[in-house]
Amino acid sequence: MLALSLCAAALGAIAGPAQAQKREKQLSGAFRTAFQFSGLGKEWWLAEYDHPAKWFRTSWRKDAAHAGPAGLSITLQTVPEDRRVSAGEMAADDGTLHSAGKTAKDFVSAQLQRRKWFGYGRYEVVMRPASGAGVISAFYLYTGAHFGDSHEEIDIKFLGKDTTRVEFNRFRDGEPLAEPPSVDLGYDAAQEPTLYAIEWTEESISWFYGETEAFRIRDASMVPRPPMKIYIDLWAGSARQADWLGMVAADVEAETLVQCVSFVPAGKSGMPQCSDLMQAQ
Repeated sequence: MLALSLCAAALGAIAGPAQAQKREKQLSGAFRTAFQFSGLGKEWWLAEYDHPAKWFRTSWRKDAAHAGPAGLSITLQTVPEDRRVSAGEMAADDGTLHSAGKTAKDFVSAQLQRRKWFGYGRYEVVMRPASGAGVISAFYLYTGAHFGDSHEEIDIKFLGKDTTRVEFNRFRDGEPLAEPPSVDLGYDAAQEPTLYAIEWTEESISWFYGETEAFRIRDASMVPRPPMKIYIDLWAGSARQADWLGMVAADVEAETLVQCVSFVPAGKSGMPQCSDLMQAQ
């Protein structure tokens, strides 16, 4: 599946602050961000660029993400004709076109990245993915060539064409799972925010929805290596991905809502997690 092996890898290829690959990759400790209470804060970074890949049709813009009482809203919309320029014009831009709100892409959305590096542990997200053919909402851990690493990744993906299912995948040395699982949730994930989690150890990876363990990898040789960064994004696929994602509507309007993200290092306990807030409700 070409689409599966391209999605987050291509998105993360140049994502992140320009000097990130030159810094020492010190592992972060535990954290919990409840966006409806804290907003983005200083530890989250929003992408602001047009991805160079021609097949990737979504531009990243900071103003497509807004923190409010409901959480962090990431929107995806069609770019109006009067804001579009050619890829060549955008590549040669000295900042003038970008400042004027121009883009060479068909759609605009947002990509969120945690600034620090992370290793083994439990990752939780409370989110409501976008619905609609051709759109994909993703929460994932990633590193790759931009950071001087091999492509390592663990992801949770929702295809907007059927949000009663969730897809899991992992990449080790750039190789995805031969058959990434698509799990029937038994509910529509696009109806309300729900807890999803990844437990990553040296020997295994487990994926969860709510308290249900949906899938596990038990072979240590298949487990990606740390460190990685945390990403969340919403984007629209291209015609080459239509068999996987469906065809996005030309006038699409979609929203992914993220309420909470947390991380607790392996072997630690008693630290705040998103699941604590869900239980409090």
